[in-house]
Amino acid sequence: MLFDRRRYRKDNYLYLLADGADAALVDPGDPEVALAAAAAHGVHPRFIVHTHGHGDHSGGSAALRDALGARVWGHRGDSGWFAPDEDLAGRGELALGARRLRVHEAPGHTPGSVLLEWEGRLLTGDTLFWGGAGNCRHGGDPALLAASFRRVLARLDGGLLVHPGHDYAEANLPFALDLEPANAAARARLDEVRRARGAGEEPPPPALAMERQVNPFLRADEPALRAEIARRAPGEPDPFVALRRLRDAW
Repeated sequence: MLFDRRRYRKDNYLYLLADGADAALVDPGDPEVALAAAAAHGVHPRFIVHTHGHGDHSGGSAALRDALGARVWGHRGDSGWFAPDEDLAGRGELALGARRLRVHEAPGHTPGSVLLEWEGRLLTGDTLFWGGAGNCRHGGDPALLAASFRRVLARLDGGLLVHPGHDYAEANLPFALDLEPANAAARARLDEVRRARGAGEEPPPPALAMERQVNPFLRADEPALRAEIARRAPGEPDPFVALRRLRDAW
């Protein structure tokens, strides 16, 4: 069983999943980095899967489809950004050869955003970040994103390791600490991320249970945090939507 994470551009991540001949690339926005990852492990990906359609994640699909003869999977809600061969809409499970991925539809950042669950890992695209949540500036809807956090993410196993589409931890966690200066878990996580980056390493993925302690978007309905959000953003009845607005302006 193979799982590899590769950084490209400044802070994007793509992922390589494989078990024998059944290899898949997730969000391979840079085809050269994706092909180098596959070559390093001696695998030939036959599948490309997208968590959403934004070009910094899906822009490598056409070149990789040609180079590998791979099939591209994505949600039709985002087909304005790329052309999937196969639609993820309505699929609770995705078969990639003998491998199975669970698919959780989570609209909000884009209409067709999904979460992918595989072998104890949760690939969250731009829906859930370390310490934050996706913005809704490019085809998104904060009310839909709020619903996805409450109805989808809140029900997932806390043991899943969170693998997002970007490393925004050093930008998001100071905002979380500004909201909750006494949040020791958030402070420890920020220290962990900074140590890793300072050593030239990738930050380790936290379990979803830990992310729930750290990330205000996963706890926007808790009374103390809800009161602080209301103090800073009066007039917005939904604390998640208000929190998204506060983060946008921070």
